[in-house]
Amino acid sequence: MESNAHPTDLEIQEVFHKDRKEGFRLLYRKYSERILSVCRRYSADMEEAMDFFQEAMIKINDKCRSVKIKEEGSLYGWMFRVTVNLIMDKFRRDKKRLAADIREVGEKDYMDPSYDDFDGISEEGLYEMIGRLSASKRAVFNMYAIEGYSYKEIADSLGISEDGASSMMSKARKELGQMVKDYLKQNQ
Repeated sequence: MESNAHPTDLEIQEVFHKDRKEGFRLLYRKYSERILSVCRRYSADMEEAMDFFQEAMIKINDKCRSVKIKEEGSLYGWMFRVTVNLIMDKFRRDKKRLAADIREVGEKDYMDPSYDDFDGISEEGLYEMIGRLSASKRAVFNMYAIEGYSYKEIADSLGISEDGASSMMSKARKELGQMVKDYLKQNQ
């Protein structure tokens, strides 16, 4: 294996079984940016994202020896699930905040943004806007719009009803729509 090339998932697993420290170094080098990006999508700010990231990488390191990788990409898929499940567990433990967010009243009626509206906004700007959503809206938005979960899967993961998940998604879209409009007005 070349020193500059990324090893395959199977090579990482093989190295991990021989030398845990070296295997984790290879895994980290290949996938850390992608896992941090997942954490960033679910976080209010970079500090929270780094907390999620560190917890996820510790859990991944602890459990990686027991994972059976069969094809390229399955290691990242497993790491992704570990990371999202860890974040969802945190949200479930914080049910008081989630329940308060679900019961919010007085939502403003904003229009959904169109895809064209996002052209003038950087990726970091979008992360910042998503980060300004409440924890529950941010979780539902990420799970539905980015990860492709169904409302039923979201409801099961967060311990809320499907209608609650749908309602949270609608509110998240409206808030993001207004943030995009405000941003575009300020930056024209």
